[in-house]
Amino acid sequence: MIRISVIVENNARPGFMPEHGLALRIEANGRTLLFDTGAGIAYPGNEPQFPHVSYDGVILSHGHGDHTGGLCAVPSCRLWHGPEIAGPHYSHHPGKPVRNIAMPAECVAALARFQCETVSGFREILPGFFLTGPIPRESGETAGGPFYHDDRKCVPDCIPEEQALLLSGGLLIQGCCHAGIINTLEYCRKHAPENPVRAIFGGLHLLHADEARLKETADYLLDHNIRDLYLMHCTGENAIAYLRDRGFRIITPCAGDVLEIPRFFA
Repeated sequence: MIRISVIVENNARPGFMPEHGLALRIEANGRTLLFDTGAGIAYPGNEPQFPHVSYDGVILSHGHGDHTGGLCAVPSCRLWHGPEIAGPHYSHHPGKPVRNIAMPAECVAALARFQCETVSGFREILPGFFLTGPIPRESGETAGGPFYHDDRKCVPDCIPEEQALLLSGGLLIQGCCHAGIINTLEYCRKHAPENPVRAIFGGLHLLHADEARLKETADYLLDHNIRDLYLMHCTGENAIAYLRDRGFRIITPCAGDVLEIPRFFA
C-alpha cells in the first residue's frame, strides 16, 4: 500500500489552509518523501497537522514558485531536483502583467543546507522510487501556458528541468506535467517497461487544453489501461469533467486528505 498525505493543494479540508500550489507526503517501501513544498504560506501551517515524520528526502518536480516556495520550512535532508532548478521562469497571461514565477530567492539560498542531487536522467533514487529527470518533448503537447525564461517574452520556456516520480506498483506522481502526460508516460515505458503505470496522482496542466488535446490525452490513457486518476492543482475543472465523462475513475484530493493507494501489481 502507498500512503499519500496532501499537505498543500488549491482546495483544503476545514482546518487546513488552501493555496495555489502542491506538496505531498509519500510513504512507501518503508520510506517517507516530500514531493514539492507548495508556494510558501500553507506548508508551515498544514504540515504539523499530520503525524510527525522524519523525511528521507525531498523531491522538487520543477522550479516554479508554487512547488518550491515552502522549502525554507523543510528540515535539512537529501534533495533531488532537475538541472537548473533555480533558473528564471516568467508567465504572461493575456490581459495580465508578466509575473516572475521562479523559485523565491530565500528558497534558492536554502538549497545550500540540503544534500542536493541533480537528476539528469531516469534513475532509481531509493528502492521502489524512480525519478524521470528531464522528459523529452516529442508528442507535440505544450507546456500548458504562456511561459518564458525572460520578462521580455523573448525566450519561450518549456520548463525543461521538470521531472516526475514513478513508484513500483504502477503509480505515477506529477507536479504539473508541463512535459505533457503522453511524453511522460512514453518516457516511463521506455525506461521501466516492467513497471507499467496504472494510476496517476497530481496535476496534469490541462486547464487551458482544447478538446482535441483532451481527446488525445483520454484516448492514450484508455489505450494503455490507465483509468485511476487522482487529479488536482493545475488539471482544470474542464479536463476533470471531460475525463470523468469518458469513464475514468477520478478522485480530487484536497489539503488535509490522506489516501491509501493499492499497488496495482507486485
